[in-house]
Amino acid sequence: MNWFVLALPEPDATAPEGPVEWARIGAAGVLQRGSAPLDMLPDGIQRGDRVLALVPGERVVLHHVSIPARSRSAQLQALPYALEDRISEDLDAMHIVPGPRLADGPLLAAVVARRDMDTWLGWLEQAGVRAHQMLPDTALLPEAPPGRLQLYWAGDRCLVAVPGGPPLALSQEVLPWWLHQWDAQQEQEIEVEWHGPPELSTPDFGEEAPVRAPAWDGDLLSLIAPAIRRRPALNLLSGPYAPPGSGISWAPWRVPAAIAAALVLLWGGSLWLEIRQLEREARQVDLAISDLFESTLPETRMVDPVGQFRQMLETGTDAAATGAGPVATRLGQVAPVLAGEEVELRQLRADEARLELELDLESIARLDALRGRMRADTGATVRILSAESDEDGVRARLQIEEDAS
Repeated sequence: MNWFVLALPEPDATAPEGPVEWARIGAAGVLQRGSAPLDMLPDGIQRGDRVLALVPGERVVLHHVSIPARSRSAQLQALPYALEDRISEDLDAMHIVPGPRLADGPLLAAVVARRDMDTWLGWLEQAGVRAHQMLPDTALLPEAPPGRLQLYWAGDRCLVAVPGGPPLALSQEVLPWWLHQWDAQQEQEIEVEWHGPPELSTPDFGEEAPVRAPAWDGDLLSLIAPAIRRRPALNLLSGPYAPPGSGISWAPWRVPAAIAAALVLLWGGSLWLEIRQLEREARQVDLAISDLFESTLPETRMVDPVGQFRQMLETGTDAAATGAGPVATRLGQVAPVLAGEEVELRQLRADEARLELELDLESIARLDALRGRMRADTGATVRILSAESDEDGVRARLQIEEDAS
């Protein structure tokens, strides 16, 4: 993705006077550049370009504001109150935009007159240019290192990167006065770095302030290109000036959406595996019931095994007399005992040698009484395999097998 950057002049006329500087900036820096009347710029904007409108920093004042709120809505509510002592004009006439939070804590905020925003956007609309982002050129200056004031000459104006403070733009006439005021407030010596023609480095920087003059060709667009490639976080086209359709940006949600989709797929896969496991267990239970029914009542047609077993237990049918298998015979022996007790049969397991019952009873005493009655009525060996008691009663497992003696 490339940025198509155009530099708008100050909004003092009904239309820009003269050509507008523009540049196409990509990962490799400035790819193309030129100047043209504003109404001819749409012909140079390529498909896929994002349009960035630069406006003069003299008309957009940047502030460092201490606001603890992290959400954008809370910042928008708190900013006017935090800035009211710094702004001389009516707050309702100003467009206030929160920017990124700086490394040392304060929030960067931009303040611009609504009348200036209306003028710039009117120019762009009349020329048929749809800007995706608008910000002051000062917001793209390199950050000044501690103890060094950086001045960038730009014709009849100067861009100033202030160490520990917000950048600003000044006219050449105002620059000496501002330097005197700023230097008087410094508690330690500050080095001044002048980026401009050496013959113009004549402003009074203070009697003892050292001045460095690195070579610079005055190319503002090349100077700010690295900051543009890092996707500026400040955008004046927000709130009432946001472009149509820009209220929702899906880009920040791509990674969370991908994670959510992966979690849904994982959950769906685990649910499918769980269903398959339950289906296998259900088939195994059906087979076990069929085997138990066949071994218990070999001469009886299985229709409703649970109901048929319950009926045999409740009525005390003499299964042995019907020629049923040993399991049914043993069930027929214990059925009258169970029918006479207040018990609930929860599970039944059996083979030819033994019968195992899982029961819910009222108490341990009732369990002992039931075991004694089964032993007396059936003549079989009855063992208590387990018994767990709680406030609802006792759950026990009994094993019944023929007495070896």
